Amino acid sequence: MRIAVASDDGVSIAGHFGRCAGFIIFDIDNGIPRKLDYLANTFGHHHHGECDHQYEGGHHGHDAFADALQDCQAVLCRGMGRRAVMDLEARGIKAVITLQEIDAEGAVKLFAQGQLPATNDSACSH
Repeated sequence: MRIAVASDDGVSIAGHFGRCAGFIIFDIDNGIPRKLDYLANTFGHHHHGECDHQYEGGHHGHDAFADALQDCQAVLCRGMGRRAVMDLEARGIKAVITLQEIDAEGAVKLFAQGQLPATNDSACSH
């Protein structure tokens, strides 16, 4: 299983999916996470520090994120807009929002074991 974790520093879980600096990519083998890569968030119109919420047509899609993370079965973060959740899950990528204070690797390990506390609340204002 391949998991992406939104991160601003390459270690911890970022507060917001779309505005994070990048994504730590992990593979899980026998419940053990192995860090594979770090992808800088240059996928769309609201990468780190550039979200102004001005969209043509009243909303925006997250296809660029889903394309970049297409090999992942899940994305972990601390906050994500409802639209991003829907867009990712429509592409088969589970959106997991956790308020757990833990480093990215620990969160991936708990997720693989089915023990990561998650919320259904997007924890995001848009």
